Amino acid sequence: MLIAKEHYIDYPNLSPGKLTRLRAAKVDNTEKLARVAIKCNLHNYLKGKVEELGEAILEHPLHSIDLIDPQKVFADTVESVIGATYIGSNLSMDTTWQVLKDLLQPLITLEKLEVHPATKIYELCQKNGLMTKFVDQWGKTREMQDFVDEKFEGKRNSSGKKITAQNRAAHNAYYQVVRNLIVKATLMIVINLVMKYKAENTIRKVANFQLKT
Repeated sequence: MLIAKEHYIDYPNLSPGKLTRLRAAKVDNTEKLARVAIKCNLHNYLKGKVEELGEAILEHPLHSIDLIDPQKVFADTVESVIGATYIGSNLSMDTTWQVLKDLLQPLITLEKLEVHPATKIYELCQKNGLMTKFVDQWGKTREMQDFVDEKFEGKRNSSGKKITAQNRAAHNAYYQVVRNLIVKATLMIVINLVMKYKAENTIRKVANFQLKT
């Protein structure tokens, strides 16, 4: 509610869809609040995989877009702090927001809001006339695989959620397909240059032959 109120004030003309995406990125009940726990050193009093989360935060300083699956205990602790603040301030939303706003820094703005990895790979494939599909290997290897035009492009696993593994597979596949498209475009440029050179060379030979005759 606090985040929704702030967004309504900051972005009065923003569509509901974008408002929802922005809110989800700012207050993901696991990742964003887990980041707060690490920043405030609350993890020193908890049992959890801190090193893995710390490395992931370094890789994704602002937000991972559902590529990180931290243990819920970190987020639960921060939620307890927020709840205690709300009760201690006589149920003042303004006071609670001032505390929460500082805790959530750096906040994700509309300009810094990234596209979800699954959306990115789908849009990229649609734009380039490619077909993408996920292959579920969760029951066997706790992996999700992403194939583009029947060609394997990315896979990732997760010790936690299946959707996290799928997002990671989509993330890997997106950058692999981008690399493939760059290579393909570069190859086409080289082929066109070679064909152009051969055509010009042929024209010169024909012209020289005609001059001699």
